[in-house]
Amino acid sequence: ARCNVDSVQRRSMHCLQPCKWLNDEVIHYFYLMLANRDGELSETDINRKRSHFFKSFFLTKLFDEGASNQYKYSNVKRWSKKVPGKDIFALDKIFFPCNLSNVHWASAVIYVQEKRIQFYDSMTGDGMYQMEGLLNYLKDEWKAKKGGDLPDADKWKLVKCTADTPVQENGFDCGVFTCMFADFLSINKPLSFSQEHISHCRKRIALSIMMGTAAAD
Repeated sequence: ARCNVDSVQRRSMHCLQPCKWLNDEVIHYFYLMLANRDGELSETDINRKRSHFFKSFFLTKLFDEGASNQYKYSNVKRWSKKVPGKDIFALDKIFFPCNLSNVHWASAVIYVQEKRIQFYDSMTGDGMYQMEGLLNYLKDEWKAKKGGDLPDADKWKLVKCTADTPVQENGFDCGVFTCMFADFLSINKPLSFSQEHISHCRKRIALSIMMGTAAAD
């Protein structure tokens, strides 16, 4: 499948079979399908604010992984040019798939209008490191693009992975959960899925990739 410059190879689609660990190509492409759906929904509702879906490379660059391994805003300063409207502060939500040491997938979400950053991890990690980095990113992005300090910076809340977040019961479904977190939250649906639904979720991801957009139900 291909959408603009992004694509997913047939061999990557094989990881959507049961008991397979999802690779970054499938997760990134599914997030792109969510972005396509988000655009379509906003076309039919002019009052709906857009969301943006970054690739996992964003956090890899933000924390300069493999180099200094420290927060480095300059690595991602230009990335906001690709968001709808080119202003992250006008968005509803921003989604970040998190590749944790190449052994686990989780998800971070910035609720821009609510001034909240929340971490979703099917293995219940708290995500404070990622969320603190994202809050610093917001501060630096405001200073670079708008000038001055982030308004109401002290009102932003960092929410660790909560007890009601769906959890996996094996060592290979984390990527599917990461996809479903973004799928449900981006259309304001409660996370009403669990391990027993994951086979259906894998099919949903595959169908979305083949259709070129994610289903809205």
